Amino acid sequence: MYTYLLRRINLLVLTTLVLLGLLYAATLMMPGDPISNLSGIQEPTLAEEAEVIAQYRLEHSLLSGYLAYVQHRLSGDLGLSLSSGEPVLEQVATYLPASLELAVVAMMLALAVGIPFGILAASRQGLIPKLLWALTLLGFSLPVFWLGLLLMLTFGIQLDWLPPSGRFNLLYDVPVRSGFLLLDITLSDASWRWAALKDAIHHLVLPAAVLATLPTTIIVRTIRIAMIAEMEKNYIRALTARGVHRLRLVLFHALPNALAPMFRTLSLQIGSLASAAIIVEVIFSWPGLGSWVLTALHQGDFTALQGGILMISLFIIVLGILMEILQALLNPISRKEIHG
Repeated sequence: MYTYLLRRINLLVLTTLVLLGLLYAATLMMPGDPISNLSGIQEPTLAEEAEVIAQYRLEHSLLSGYLAYVQHRLSGDLGLSLSSGEPVLEQVATYLPASLELAVVAMMLALAVGIPFGILAASRQGLIPKLLWALTLLGFSLPVFWLGLLLMLTFGIQLDWLPPSGRFNLLYDVPVRSGFLLLDITLSDASWRWAALKDAIHHLVLPAAVLATLPTTIIVRTIRIAMIAEMEKNYIRALTARGVHRLRLVLFHALPNALAPMFRTLSLQIGSLASAAIIVEVIFSWPGLGSWVLTALHQGDFTALQGGILMISLFIIVLGILMEILQALLNPISRKEIHG
């Protein structure tokens, strides 16, 4: 087990070093002064220039400068934002909870819808399995930006059922504690907290539904294929011969084994899901990390752009490794690699 975890930690370290190397090379080639792009100081004085040059070892070799860059970034020093002058790490901490909240709600929705529909689609008889399979193919092929605009125009503007943009009504002065809006509203002792919670949930429905579409289709397709394969195996036939109820067979025997391929497939799609999350945040004006990174790109704020790309990439790398470990724990064959 320790050998398996050590391999994954080594993979995390090596991937992070390669990522930082690409960011460092891109920073040196970005338009403008490398000193400003590294530190975030727009018009540095001679003393500040000398300090930045010494900190990042710009007068030394590229390898020495890269090691200094790695040291600063991994220690939490992401520089200052060129547009606002605030530390980039503080801005990341401000925008990250909104992205995580949206992603968690969307993934919970995808699991709640995708797993039952995947089990239902695994049935080879009837019209409903075929219809579900066709809908998953349609949902997988729909562009995220087109679906987001369609739902926003339909339910947000024409029907006026749900808010078309934003995270919550600014009339509610929600005290920031954790940055997670639903949690902060729940912990608040204000008299209007339930009205604010309802408003926040209404704002969350459309972006969460759009973001959940892609993982839902992936889950349905993966669960369907895995369940069909599991139901044909000998241990299922033996349990059926012993008189075990079919519902118990599906939920307690076949489904746990079918979850491992689902997590494996999702781990390979994390990059696509992150790209979809950025598009959803921009369409619905969701104040998350993805929309903040695109704003930094439009403003030419290269320091904030570096920090945002670094945090998003690290999140994708760590989440991919965690899902791979989870898939290995759920897969009996892979467990031999962990404990062997």
